[in-house]
Amino acid sequence: MSNAPAPVREAGASTVVDYRLGSSGAEQERLLAQCELLRPAAVALLDTIPLPPGANALDLGCGPLGVLDLLSERVGPAGSVTGLDTDDRMIGWARESAAALALGNVEVRHEALSPDTAAGETYDLAHCRLLLINTTHPRLILGAMAAAVRPGGWVAVQEFDWATWQCDPPHPAWSRLKTLLTGIFGGDVHIGARLPGLLAEAGLTDVRAAAHAYYWQPGDRYQTLLLSFAGLFRERLLEHTPLTPRELDALTGALGDHLARPGTTVRESLLVQAWGRKP
Repeated sequence: MSNAPAPVREAGASTVVDYRLGSSGAEQERLLAQCELLRPAAVALLDTIPLPPGANALDLGCGPLGVLDLLSERVGPAGSVTGLDTDDRMIGWARESAAALALGNVEVRHEALSPDTAAGETYDLAHCRLLLINTTHPRLILGAMAAAVRPGGWVAVQEFDWATWQCDPPHPAWSRLKTLLTGIFGGDVHIGARLPGLLAEAGLTDVRAAAHAYYWQPGDRYQTLLLSFAGLFRERLLEHTPLTPRELDALTGALGDHLARPGTTVRESLLVQAWGRKP
C-alpha cells in the first residue's frame, strides 16, 4: 500500500492538467448547480473590482460555465472574456453554455496558462474559482495569473477552506472520514485561509479578502457532499489508508444515517475570496 497518492491536479509546464473529479454528466450537473449556488458571492466579488469599459477578462479553469456569464456582463459588448480549461468535455460544455446564453464576447479555449505563455500582460482581470485547491502548485498558477494581467489589473481567487466543514451534532464517522479524505485529496484543502498571503507573495498589492458561509439540512444536495467524495475517491481511500472495504462501507453507512436525521445540519467549507491589484 502506497502512502503517497497522486495529486488531484498536477502542474508542471502548464498549470492545469488532470481534473480528478472527472468530466461525467453528473459532474457537469454538479458544477452547473455549484455555479448557481456561488453566483451571489461571485457577484459580490466582482462588485469590488473596478473594470474599465471594454475590459479583457480571464476565467482560468472555467469548467462548464464558471463565471463566464458574469464577466461577459461586466465587460460589456466592447470587452472580451476568455475561458481556459484543459478538459475536452469541459470546453465543449462551456462553449454550449456560452452559445445558449448568447455570450457573444466570450471565447473558450482548450489551453493551460503557464508563466511563459502568460507574460503578455493581456488582461484587466484574471480570475479562478476552486482551482488552487485541486493543484499541488498554487504559487505557479498565481504567478501565471499575475503575469497575465496588465499593470493596474486585478487577480481574483475564490477557494474553499475545509476547516469549517462540519456536521452538527458531531459524529465520529464524519470526523474520521473527513480526516482520511484530507490526507488523500491531493491538494491543500485549507488553501482558502492562505489566499491573502499567497496573493501578496505573487506581487499583488491592495490585497483584500471576504468569506461566505453556507448551511445545509437533510434533503439539500450538499448535505451529503462528504459521502459523495467518499464514493468518488473510494479506490484512493482503500489504497492509501488502512480502511478495508467493509470498514469504509460501515463508516459511510453510519454517517449517511446521521446526516439524514431531522435536526442534523452541515456547515459547508468556508468560501474565501481574495483579490489584489498588479502594481
